[in-house]
Amino acid sequence: MTQPNYRRVKDKVKQLREKYKLYEPPINPLHIAKNEGIDVKFVNFRNGLDISGFYDPSENTIYVNKNESPKRQTFTIAHELGHALLHRDWARSEDYHVLKRDQTTGLFGLNEPHEKEANAFAAHLLVPRDLLDKYYPDLDVKALARLFAVSVPVIKNRIEFEYGE
Repeated sequence: MTQPNYRRVKDKVKQLREKYKLYEPPINPLHIAKNEGIDVKFVNFRNGLDISGFYDPSENTIYVNKNESPKRQTFTIAHELGHALLHRDWARSEDYHVLKRDQTTGLFGLNEPHEKEANAFAAHLLVPRDLLDKYYPDLDVKALARLFAVSVPVIKNRIEFEYGE
């Protein structure tokens, strides 16, 4: 893959939201993963907080750093769920590597197309445009973050992406 396929990402998120009737926030990616037959384990990573999590296709398991904040864990589960549902074959390949999280942005592999897709998957799943449209006019960024159970930076990124603000 040379370019991310964001249409595919949005279509998969739409399918999941319809399948699980996810019409109000917050959206729980742990619930979705379990219902999709993907195990989620919260573990200690030896190197501390450099790794938020990863998807192991051989075990069909998402591993999440149990020492990170619940909001970070939620985004990580959603991101890794994106890999599990969109990139299973790639995750089985030698091209797939567990990435350390960038300490300044909190994001991983910003230029890698699969990582861009997984980040977009998490963002669209956790803060869908239609729900953002419904609540954004009446709530400030902090209230939106609470409502969607995500961090303020995730909300700010979604607002910037969707509305250019």
